Amino acid sequence: MIDHLQLVIFDMDGLMFDTEREYCNAAQEIFDKHNIQVNMQALYDIIGTSYPIDIKKFNLSEYPDETVLKLIDQSYIEKIDEMIQHGMPVKKGLYELLDKLQKNDIHMCVATSTPRKWAIQFLKTAKIYDYFDFIITGEEVEHGKPEPDIFLAAAHRANIPHENALVLEDSINGCKAAKKAQIPFIMIPDIKAPTQDIIHSAYAVLDDLSCVAEMI
Repeated sequence: MIDHLQLVIFDMDGLMFDTEREYCNAAQEIFDKHNIQVNMQALYDIIGTSYPIDIKKFNLSEYPDETVLKLIDQSYIEKIDEMIQHGMPVKKGLYELLDKLQKNDIHMCVATSTPRKWAIQFLKTAKIYDYFDFIITGEEVEHGKPEPDIFLAAAHRANIPHENALVLEDSINGCKAAKKAQIPFIMIPDIKAPTQDIIHSAYAVLDDLSCVAEMI
């Protein structure tokens, strides 16, 4: 069991919900439909952050950058509407972990780069909103992940020492933010595998959230 654990800070997209893959697939589909060549690696590089895509690296076509950006936004909004209507793609072990933490009186919060209006809707759609003490989004801090601002803000708001907190992340950028915040973190990889630096810095790298529940 993780000693002296008082707070678990959850990322959301890619960690609790299989949304990052859904977003990337939706973007690829819409560009394939319009026969627009893009570099998906540029999209993968900003996973877990609130940074804008590097459109010069992404757009490999003759289409105007503005058109390509609008198509990205269109695919994103359409996928959000679909998930809210039909249900969130919940990651394995999420409900098990939330119940375990609640049973052990361990505080929980969400620290996500996703805008607040969507974060709240996603959590409510999955019927897990009430598990969390609070939500902090990338809109509320000066610098997004991979900078540590959002995790520092979460620990400060919870008034819990960093060594008694734990960040759960799926992305390399999120793990870098946790490391900079000097808060222990566990990575459950989603689209991109961990780097050697992340492997060496993490409390653990696990297959899914049920593995985290076993450690509580």
